[in-house]
Amino acid sequence: MSLQLPLPQPGTKVHPLDREMLPEDPLEMQAFEVPGDTELMFRIVVEEFARMGWDKAAIVSLAQNPFYASLHGLLRLHGEEEFTRRVGQILSRVGVVKVRIFERPPATDLMQIEASFNP
Repeated sequence: MSLQLPLPQPGTKVHPLDREMLPEDPLEMQAFEVPGDTELMFRIVVEEFARMGWDKAAIVSLAQNPFYASLHGLLRLHGEEEFTRRVGQILSRVGVVKVRIFERPPATDLMQIEASFNP
């Protein structure tokens, strides 16, 4: 079903937040399958989560949630055992980024160091 909206007149702009919300809003996010290489998609999606610090258990857990359509679809395609094995294989190749941030208390015993330059 296609939603036909009147085209805006030249020179007029309506920001999406100022527009009336319609039941079939064309800006609504849609997910659908497209043809492609599922092996490449599998690798890329897992690598992306690894770069965000997700380990194997977290990625497998996320894939079990149908809300995450791409990962969940890959889990259904391969089965949980094969999916988990492949995630582990990809992570063993690329690793998982782990970052810790430490905030150091301000130094109270600062001293001025004078430098001299003699060419």
